Amino acid sequence: MPNKPNKYCAAFPCPNLAINGAYCVEHKPARAPKQADDFYLSPVWRRFRAWYVSKHPFCELCEQEGRLVPVDIVDHITEIRDGGDRLSEDNAMSLCHKCHNAKSAAERAKRKNHRIGSRDNRVDSTIVSKF
Repeated sequence: MPNKPNKYCAAFPCPNLAINGAYCVEHKPARAPKQADDFYLSPVWRRFRAWYVSKHPFCELCEQEGRLVPVDIVDHITEIRDGGDRLSEDNAMSLCHKCHNAKSAAERAKRKNHRIGSRDNRVDSTIVSKF
């Protein structure tokens, strides 16, 4: 199966070939820096996080599997945007980067699948039956 031919860089008059997108390596725009939510920079959150890490110094998911991995992130079990409490011990969990990334990816996928399958996104069957 033949590959698509390479295209030239979109930054005219650059003679280089574009790799994985519209621009060559030289002209590829920089990613925008990730902005942290102001809440996570607040002294209240930093105090709560330090207290929680002192109480739970290892990743809670790894600990359930019998491994002792130091905590990197204090994560909200129910995300704040989903109605979770910001400073509740019941809504916090100590995680390593690996477990946090896996949990966040699963939450993102669940949120995406929920949006796709929600009633608001479905076509009304009465409208379809008319055609």
